[in-house]
Parts: sequence; structure tokens; C-alpha cells
Amino acid sequence: MKNYLVSCSKGQMKVQQMAFVLVALVIFFVIIGLFFLSISLSSLKNSAQEIREKDVLESIKRVTSIPEFAWTIDDCASCIDMDKAMAFKGRASYVGFWDYSFFRIEKVYPIESGGECTLYNYPECNTLTLINKSIIPDSKSAFVSLCRYEPEEGYYKCELGKVIIAGEAI
Repeated sequence: MKNYLVSCSKGQMKVQQMAFVLVALVIFFVIIGLFFLSISLSSLKNSAQEIREKDVLESIKRVTSIPEFAWTIDDCASCIDMDKAMAFKGRASYVGFWDYSFFRIEKVYPIESGGECTLYNYPECNTLTLINKSIIPDSKSAFVSLCRYEPEEGYYKCELGKVIIAGEAI
């Protein structure tokens, strides 16, 4: 009887050891799987961010190429006619033209001290806010050329600017 109990104990011990080894292997492979999943999700998040930024740049390119803003003198894909944009600002018929909650054109260089553009201080101004419906949740921007005709000098002048948009459409 004594030998039977001892051998049963050894068998049970080996079964328990095997169970602990199997549990440890399962936990090890779960940790490896979680590590692999976190790496693949972070790369997926980065690629999604890159695609989103490309879409925003394409959206800004579409905005700058509409006839209401397009600079038609040269073949410039990212040039905005500031004279047309100033005329666009005052039109009530374009209120629901875009799904943006915020749309601003800023002059980056040279910086003027005029602040927001109005009919009285144009072209000596820095910003032209076309749409400002709400607080800016997540705005995106792209650099463009801001061009206009200088009647006193008789030439076309282009400056460095930035288009900033925010809202559901981006």
C-alpha cells in the first residue's frame, strides 16, 4: 500500500509540473502576442496619420484651386489670388459653401502690422478669416503663395502664406 501512495504522489507531482509548464508557456505566448499586437497597432496608427495628412494637403490644394481663389496669371497650383479672397470674404451667398468650421489665410512673410484684413487696411494686413464658426478642434495647414496685383507699381506681387482649415471636412 505504501508504494502505491508514493507512486501516486509522484505522478500527481509530474502532472502538476506539466500543468505549470503549460500555463507558463501560454502566458509567455500571450505576452509575445500582446507585444506584437502593440507594435503593429502603432505602425497602423502612424500610417493612418500619414494618410490623413495627405488628405488634408489634398483638401487644401482643392481649396486653393477653386475659381474663387485661383491665381490665373501663371500656372501655379498653390497660389491664391488675395484680391479674389477679399471679395469672397464679404459675400453672404457663400456662407454654406464648405463644411469647415474654420478657414483662415495668413501671411507668413513679410509680416505686416495690420492684423485682420478688412476693406480699409488691405493689403497691409496679416490674416484673412473667411469662416470662424466655432472653436478650432484640430486645424491643419499648408503653405501657399498669396498673389495680388499692385496697381501703383504695375506688377504682380506674391508673398508666402499659409492656409489653415479645421472642421468635419478634414
